[in-house]
Amino acid sequence: MSLKLPEKICKLIDDKNLAHFATLKKDGSPHVAPVWIDRDGDIILINTVSSRLKYKNVQNDKRVSLSITDYKDPFTWASIIGEVIELSNVDAETHIDKMSQKYLGIPKFPRKNPTEPRKIIKIIPIIAKHS
Repeated sequence: MSLKLPEKICKLIDDKNLAHFATLKKDGSPHVAPVWIDRDGDIILINTVSSRLKYKNVQNDKRVSLSITDYKDPFTWASIIGEVIELSNVDAETHIDKMSQKYLGIPKFPRKNPTEPRKIIKIIPIIAKHS
């Protein structure tokens, strides 16, 4: 059951803040990676490639967690526990360009690799807290 993200968390996601994305490996141990973050309404979007450990992990276990800290004020933060609802390649190449504009200020992601197509991990929030 998903929830509506509070406005304060939406603002953190919409700004240039990095998130730390926690997934679970096959042996149950955690893996955490810094990621660019986006949203479509209350659905959280993470753009990656299928060779990354985070992508492999969510194929096996849909439970994830994210933490976001405001880069302008590290005492402003959010913590989200969620579940992956979809792994998609639809518009993933366009989406990484959108993320490049947001985070790097350039319209095309400079490190695209044609042999590694982009994927979008779609997450519904189940629990969300913020300060």
